[in-house]
Amino acid sequence: MPGEFYIEGKKEEIDITDIKNIISDMRTSIASLASMADFWSDPQEEVQIDSTGITVVLPGVTVDGIPTNASILRAMAMFKFRIIENTNAVANKLNGGTVPATDQVIQVRDDTPGSWIDAISFADDQFSLEGQTREGGDVCIGSIDISGVVDGNGGYDFQWLLGRADLD
Repeated sequence: MPGEFYIEGKKEEIDITDIKNIISDMRTSIASLASMADFWSDPQEEVQIDSTGITVVLPGVTVDGIPTNASILRAMAMFKFRIIENTNAVANKLNGGTVPATDQVIQVRDDTPGSWIDAISFADDQFSLEGQTREGGDVCIGSIDISGVVDGNGGYDFQWLLGRADLD
């Protein structure tokens, strides 16, 4: 009959509407599997870096509620800050010369603990501020896929490796 299909191995015929419904259900299932979620740390009141290059421990992040059979395809770190302030009389900014030929980075590791990997890279001279200035913050989103470390439910540590400004 027109509008009907025979599927090998099935005894009954299926109407084209049934096939459309099956495809729609499959699309819904696939879309629900490819979802995104954000996991945030507790706030930290202040992070201060100086001209010597110090490693700053940042709050950890707990990932929870991901199904055990789920695969993490891509994970990205975000660094949200509210205000940056330069208390010096002259301009100040990040100093990328902390380690020769590298810039500063925020790193992540599994809290078991695992090895640190880079999550967010800062550029030399980033966050430049004139003297005696306060500015509103922003969000820095890393471009480094950290799913090799952030691979499911658990705790993850963060640090700002050798954070350094031109001036204290």
